[in-house]
Amino acid sequence: MQKAFETTFTDAQNVVWTTTDSVYTVKFTQDGAATTVNYDEQGNFISSRRYYQNAKLPIDIQCKLQKQFSGKTVYGVTEIAFADNVFYFVKLEDATTWTSIRINNAREIEVLEKLNKQ
Repeated sequence: MQKAFETTFTDAQNVVWTTTDSVYTVKFTQDGAATTVNYDEQGNFISSRRYYQNAKLPIDIQCKLQKQFSGKTVYGVTEIAFADNVFYFVKLEDATTWTSIRINNAREIEVLEKLNKQ
């Protein structure tokens, strides 16, 4: 798994490995994104989680968010990937509200939560 990691993430920084129940987890930063990747004992990818800002979202999602949530800005993104699935959990804000949304592989947007700022 370390070879698979080093081949895929050549410029990873602050790399820390842990092992739990035959799952090898590596936490690191890459291009400003805090990232966690899980591998099995054979070095196969299981899942990943990345935290980043709007600029790292795929362009089609950025455009869709701008159109559907005009006037709101992206506060942060959590990207979760496993198998062939990628989900984007996006926190949006404006002057009075926080909005949490989920975007799936098909680029369908689901509003999970809306909160008023105090």
